[in-house]
Amino acid sequence: MESHNLELDDIQSRLRFDYQVVSLMNSPLMGVQAFRDVDDLKARHNPITNIDEGHLATHYRVDYHLRTLVNAGEYSRLTTVHFDLFANNNYPLTEPSCFVIETPMPWSPHFWAGYPICIGDIWEQGEGTMLLGQLFVHIAKLLNFDEPAHTPGYEGYNGEAIEYWETTLNRQPITPGLIYPKLPDLVYAPLPTAVPVRPLFARKSVIGAPPPLIRRRVIAGTPDSSAKITIRRSQ
Repeated sequence: MESHNLELDDIQSRLRFDYQVVSLMNSPLMGVQAFRDVDDLKARHNPITNIDEGHLATHYRVDYHLRTLVNAGEYSRLTTVHFDLFANNNYPLTEPSCFVIETPMPWSPHFWAGYPICIGDIWEQGEGTMLLGQLFVHIAKLLNFDEPAHTPGYEGYNGEAIEYWETTLNRQPITPGLIYPKLPDLVYAPLPTAVPVRPLFARKSVIGAPPPLIRRRVIAGTPDSSAKITIRRSQ
């Protein structure tokens, strides 16, 4: 990806816009809170509630109220995820880190205790154009095992969960037909600022793009003998 240096005003405008968008996406399925730092987030203290302070929102806590597997045939109805926007230093050109906190770890190809959620290359492909709200919905789809059914498989931490999706779930979501929060109309209005790469928003969402084909090969030293922690994508 080509390197870009964003001005402080551009970054703050993007943060403020992200805050505004995800606030409008707050719903019974996806409860969103914004914070200035990780300490406030952990304590659920002093959340940001005003658009005028949206540029200070660099940590998000999202409570996903949907069924997800925590073991074969066992489910949890709540998963909480911490999004750290600047963990990789150059938001929005680098992806936020996403970690499950306080709630049971999903039994999924994309989740493993002690590791960030594997979101694939969806943020990288966006080159700064993917919105935080889109990433929130992407995580909801991963929790729901909502993967393109025509794909033979995908990479991930947990090989047993991959097999479970392919066989027991027959490559179908846990909750078929689940309605996810949508991006608000605000996204398609004239933009206050744009990341200098290509148009910041497009009506064709990158969420749900087919993931790469899985390479079924055991990698030594991974958390599980059936898992693949390296990201090896077919082109």
